[in-house]
Amino acid sequence: MYANIEKIKNVINEKGLTGQAVISIDGPCGGGKTTLANEIEKNFAYNILHMDDFYLPFQKRDKNWMNIIAGHMDFDRLVETVLIPYKNKQKTNYISYDCHSDKYLQEIPIDLDKILVIEGSYTSHPRLDEFVNLKIFVDIDEGKQKERLTKRNPNVVDKFLSMWVPFENNYFNTLNIKGNSDLVLMV
Repeated sequence: MYANIEKIKNVINEKGLTGQAVISIDGPCGGGKTTLANEIEKNFAYNILHMDDFYLPFQKRDKNWMNIIAGHMDFDRLVETVLIPYKNKQKTNYISYDCHSDKYLQEIPIDLDKILVIEGSYTSHPRLDEFVNLKIFVDIDEGKQKERLTKRNPNVVDKFLSMWVPFENNYFNTLNIKGNSDLVLMV
């Protein structure tokens, strides 16, 4: 992981990112996005925002959401409650959402003096382009991904492999997410 932190540090320096900037960490489930974000937080003391906190509640999803790229994500709430205020240097908090309980949970503050890292699948969606200064894509081969997903939660691995992995792959391929990234890291 240290080598990846050094690569990120170099790109941050090359781009001159200081103060208010937004970094996205995207990639397949099981690829290590959250682990990388936690390492970044330890090494740089940045804000870390988890895209999982911005799932759309079930009652707000379009009935055909599975046919819409990222149809389960609440980009509007992310943009309106976090990214616009952050860009305008206005104090902001957001409320995390838990899709398992279908409930909003706790209020989380954003420190305006720190770079904001948004980690999770769909963080490099074009809807967020005007706010993101650096796009990182964390990639993983299929075998390793299956191994990690099985270890993480063996009871739902088949659902992830048959539903979520193809759903994410459609997003990555249709929108050329990896190709449009500033930095690609292989796990």
